[in-house]
Amino acid sequence: MVDQTREKARGHELGHLRLDRYTAAYDWAVQCIDTGHYLEAIAVLDSLLGDRLASRYSYVRRTEPSVRPAVGQLCKVLLHGPPKVVNPPIEVDPQFRAVIGEIQGWAKTRNSAMHQTAKILRNGAARVGFKDILDEHRQTALDGIALLRQFDELDTLDRQRAGKRPGTWPNAFFPEKRPLRPRRDDLT
Repeated sequence: MVDQTREKARGHELGHLRLDRYTAAYDWAVQCIDTGHYLEAIAVLDSLLGDRLASRYSYVRRTEPSVRPAVGQLCKVLLHGPPKVVNPPIEVDPQFRAVIGEIQGWAKTRNSAMHQTAKILRNGAARVGFKDILDEHRQTALDGIALLRQFDELDTLDRQRAGKRPGTWPNAFFPEKRPLRPRRDDLT
């Protein structure tokens, strides 16, 4: 089994690879929203949020999480400490706590989008077309974009105060602010 911990960048190469991947993934999520592929956008945003939350965990604790938990689990651990252990919360910054709480709520909406979209649970349920159900998930995707950007802004500021940079620097999730440079992880 391959070690699932996240290697810390010790130079520019891994940092550039991460930035390129984040940028490509974010751009793909936006493109999916623009073309009505909301579930795919939600899946990519879930991956990005999970990575950024795991990075925050690592940054605050100065250690990697033992496994790669899901977004909801990461939120729970950051807000309330590890399960079955009497520990204070890992995240103590009130701004981070607020956005992590919102991400936790988003994860519940994401679960509904990803796991309930194709199901009819009751006989006599309202006759709603599949496309109409998919369209309801547009807002979940847009909320994921907003939360990712909000989290990234906090993370970037916090790390700058410590003389560091997150893997998303500069502006992986803010195309309107990105410097012009070629990406190695291009989608074409």
